[in-house]
Amino acid sequence: MDRPIIYAGAVPFDTDLLRLGRYAKEGLGRLAEIVFGSETVRASGFSCQLSDKALSVTLGPGTIMAPDLLDRAHIGSSSAGLEADNALIQSLFYSNEAQDLAIPMTGASVTIYALCREVDDLNDVLPFYNADNPEQTMAGPDNRGKALPTRRAGRITFYAGTSAPSVEGGRAVPLYVLSIPEGAENLSAVTARQCAAFQSAMTDLATIEFVQRISQPQALCSTSTLLTVPNWARQVELRVIGGGGGGASTSVLSPEAGSFSGAGGGAGGDCWGVYAVDASRNAQLSATVGAGGDADRRGEPSFVTYGGQPLLTADGGGAGVFGTAQNSYGGGGGGAGGG
Repeated sequence: MDRPIIYAGAVPFDTDLLRLGRYAKEGLGRLAEIVFGSETVRASGFSCQLSDKALSVTLGPGTIMAPDLLDRAHIGSSSAGLEADNALIQSLFYSNEAQDLAIPMTGASVTIYALCREVDDLNDVLPFYNADNPEQTMAGPDNRGKALPTRRAGRITFYAGTSAPSVEGGRAVPLYVLSIPEGAENLSAVTARQCAAFQSAMTDLATIEFVQRISQPQALCSTSTLLTVPNWARQVELRVIGGGGGGASTSVLSPEAGSFSGAGGGAGGDCWGVYAVDASRNAQLSATVGAGGDADRRGEPSFVTYGGQPLLTADGGGAGVFGTAQNSYGGGGGGAGGG
């Protein structure tokens, strides 16, 4: 981590303090890259309150970490200061107050974006050294009372639309998706779905409760049932196997007339997949387990649905069959597919 060196008796410059701030920002950014990765975008906070009276939302305070330039523009006075630095590092942007945002349309999936950019603010009329009269300061650099910005800050505003806006000097980070019915007059029936920027905080991962969650045994279903998705889950891992086919059979008891035994049925289809879920909207997975086939019969299919949509389907295995009185053939395996 860089630090400025200042000597006793040396003439102080504005860049002494400006470099101190730049070094601190770069040091924190490099540390964040080690912990989270150089391309990671993370969001924290930003509660989303949907209005039951109008097409609007209220977004609470929050913070975003995202890659950005160290300094997009010159910082400090125009005659001195520090030039822009285009090094790309992890940077912080924040919103300290709740902000209201109007939703511009209905009958569409609208995304709420956080618009992250650095701004120079906190303008103030500063006292400047007066070379002509050192005992009296000047109001501003030219004694005209001009206010100058005294802080460069990472700020956040919000935008709602069906596509990401272009942000000059910054970036847009998707926070929530709202599926709004055609002609809706308010958002009482709408659910805000979080986007990928929201992830578990490190403090949430370092708990006994979290260890218990990730070490939970898998749910094994031998009969059809409804599975409950935990409210902390964002994805589910599924494996579905179809019922096996029944074997070939015969009622002939004489070896001369027919066989006493028949070939086995085919194995049921086998499929696997990982799917996104939102327990706040729907916490039920419907698992249908296909039964194995009786003699000479195909096995039944197995499948899992979520919100009425099929996720995985595994067909049952084919039944064994007799080709001749004394020869039988095994059934074919079942097919499989993902929704």
